Amino acid sequence: MEAATRVIAKEGIAAATIRRIAEEAGVPGGLVHYWFANKDALLQEVLAADLNPIQNAVATATEAGDGLLEQLRAAFRVIEQDDRGRQITPYEMTTWALRKPEFAHLAREQYASYRQFGTEGMSAWVAATNARLPAETPVAGQFIAALFDGLVLAWLADPENTDVDAVLRLACDLMAPFAPNSPESPGTS
Repeated sequence: MEAATRVIAKEGIAAATIRRIAEEAGVPGGLVHYWFANKDALLQEVLAADLNPIQNAVATATEAGDGLLEQLRAAFRVIEQDDRGRQITPYEMTTWALRKPEFAHLAREQYASYRQFGTEGMSAWVAATNARLPAETPVAGQFIAALFDGLVLAWLADPENTDVDAVLRLACDLMAPFAPNSPESPGTS
């Protein structure tokens, strides 16, 4: 999986053949096929693994009692500190999958995992702050997932003119009135 991620990050998804990935890993192609039935199965695992560092950073911030803003900042630090090509990979994989009907399910699964992650984060935030959202938590989770996804893409395209922290603060300011016990709520410390 690491070899697949490196190939995609350096050369793009079109270059990520089982043969090329095996070369990058320094193993016979048959070994890759032993672990993964096909490229589809391998790409699913690569997409799932891409979320792990972000999930871990947010979990650490949550366990520390940090509010939504610090959780989002922790997630974005993972993006900033990672290889740029590796961060472009999920977007390239999405567009590649959407262009091929037989792989479109990968894009749906990718964004389903983003929504699930956003919903889980919002559920934890709601529980910690007694938030009363105007919509169900899954919708708020979708909002956070879409915001974060778009913010990462904007930052990758134009880092100098994308004020990540200002956007994250605005999102938290928009959410704060619904959570009176949140550290981000006006009038709390």
